[in-house]
Amino acid sequence: MAMREPSAGELTRRITLRLRTDIPAPDQGLDSLFTDQKRRWAKIEPVGTAVYANGVQTDVKITHRMILYYLKGMSESHEVVHGDTIYRVRRVADMNGNSRFTLLEVEELGPQLSGGGIYV
Repeated sequence: MAMREPSAGELTRRITLRLRTDIPAPDQGLDSLFTDQKRRWAKIEPVGTAVYANGVQTDVKITHRMILYYLKGMSESHEVVHGDTIYRVRRVADMNGNSRFTLLEVEELGPQLSGGGIYV
């Protein structure tokens, strides 16, 4: 079943896509390194309760869908920042298979802290 593609007027949220790499920290923890940051216009919509409940059962929680103009090279190693909120990319798809839009299914992690991550 094909999804309805958004019109240009529906891409109203300014997001930042960034590639996250975790590196060893001196205190035996992990530090996050963010590279390949891109700013894009997107449509953000929450998923329905059935999708969320199914995700909780399979431990792949999906809280929102984001649609943006096609962007090659997206993966589950990316994060999305919108305002002060960070989202983890859980799935990436070429919407309707025609390379016009990229569909991201994401999990909301919470607010961004001063160090750039979500962890204290």
